[in-house]
Amino acid sequence: MLLLPHFSTKPHLLFSSLSSSSSSLRPRLPKFPFYPAYFTKSPSCPSIACHVSTTGGGGAAQMESSASVDSVTHDLKNQRLDTETETDGGDESKMTKKLKALEDLNWDHSFVRELPGDPRTDSIPREVLHACYTKVSPSAEVENPQLVAWSESVADSLELDPKEFERPDFPLFFSGATPLAGAVPYAQCYGGHQFGMWAGQLGDGRAITLGEILNLKSERWELQLKGAGKTPYSRFADGLAVLRSSIREFLCSEAMHFLGIPTTRALCLVTTGKFVTRDMFYDGNPKEEPGAIVCRVAQSFLRFGSYQIHASRGQEDLDIVRTLADYAIRHHFRHIENMNKSESLSFSTGDEDHSVVDLTSNKYAAWAVEVAERTASLVAQWQGVGFTHGVLNTDNMSILGLTIDYGPFGFLDAFDPSFTPNTTDLPGRRYCFANQPDIGLWNIAQFSTTLAAAKLIDDKEANYVMERFV
Repeated sequence: MLLLPHFSTKPHLLFSSLSSSSSSLRPRLPKFPFYPAYFTKSPSCPSIACHVSTTGGGGAAQMESSASVDSVTHDLKNQRLDTETETDGGDESKMTKKLKALEDLNWDHSFVRELPGDPRTDSIPREVLHACYTKVSPSAEVENPQLVAWSESVADSLELDPKEFERPDFPLFFSGATPLAGAVPYAQCYGGHQFGMWAGQLGDGRAITLGEILNLKSERWELQLKGAGKTPYSRFADGLAVLRSSIREFLCSEAMHFLGIPTTRALCLVTTGKFVTRDMFYDGNPKEEPGAIVCRVAQSFLRFGSYQIHASRGQEDLDIVRTLADYAIRHHFRHIENMNKSESLSFSTGDEDHSVVDLTSNKYAAWAVEVAERTASLVAQWQGVGFTHGVLNTDNMSILGLTIDYGPFGFLDAFDPSFTPNTTDLPGRRYCFANQPDIGLWNIAQFSTTLAAAKLIDDKEANYVMERFV
């Protein structure tokens, strides 16, 4: 299997099989009433099955074929995504930009510095209370890790010298085998609704954030290793990832970026040299597959569920919702922080009492409206290219309006409103292509409810947030 050497910016070259008619067939939007008392008591927490097998015994595992990890990845080595299609300020800006070695990256750790953390640092699965994260180090077992793909475009955003990819120790850093100088690794705590049911605490079960990089443009980029080992949020899973799914995430996230669709990015893909047992089709026939770790990059990995988990835990944790909202606005919505009355952002709610929502008087309402609008824009762009996410749980919804968590996603080969790439979703097709706009609104309703529970917005503002999505 070969990775594409680069991505074209022309969508038809990437997905020529997509029908031009796939942009819209949206069912009538149902009404999602706002329930301000949703979190006044602890919601029911049904058990959500996580069908992930644990790693097999020690030693070099054997696949059914005689292939080894090295032979599987041999043809993948030295694949890159170059930046020929991007013009980020032209040659002049490229010349003035000082590219850095890994040791010289401009690290910042605002998330762990400004938000409450778990006093424990072990990876034993448990409920993590009153905290937004747990400091935990990568622990995936590796043996001769290999760099098999990387993106120079992402490296450019980080101001990382592309020559760093040639370092013999680069795979060691991005497999987690060797600590990266300046990194402060942690796993984020969040909850979420899965298939419409509150699932309680979820969190980064196999993703470990290394920290944030600040570039000369004052852009903040968070680096995260997916498949780097267990965390307190792993539950019964092994915290690992396989090459198959890692290639899918690497390729699709970069493809979506070059299609102009907001998304997380991927800096690099490293094989671990070990095998991981996975039941790909959940049919009781697990097989051993090559392990891998992908370095995901985004300005933030905050999700709707990052706020929901604290609101669900009652009065004691409601202050964390406000703290986390302040953090997001301060670092990722700075224009809202600097908003003033002269901007006159007042809108009629459309209610019979002719009430008005003044967004300049409540930054949290203005922020929630922007989250809703970004989410609506994102879903519209998905519909335009026939992308079906497959798992639109609230823990997979970015507050920045990014495509996040590439799991069982798919693209329409032919127009089929009921298409879902997720076999778990087949009975009800909750997350099928045609339902994505409605599910986006449903998720925004849960997000608005969370902010109202923390008294950041009132009922009218919460309803207006949902109106803005439509």
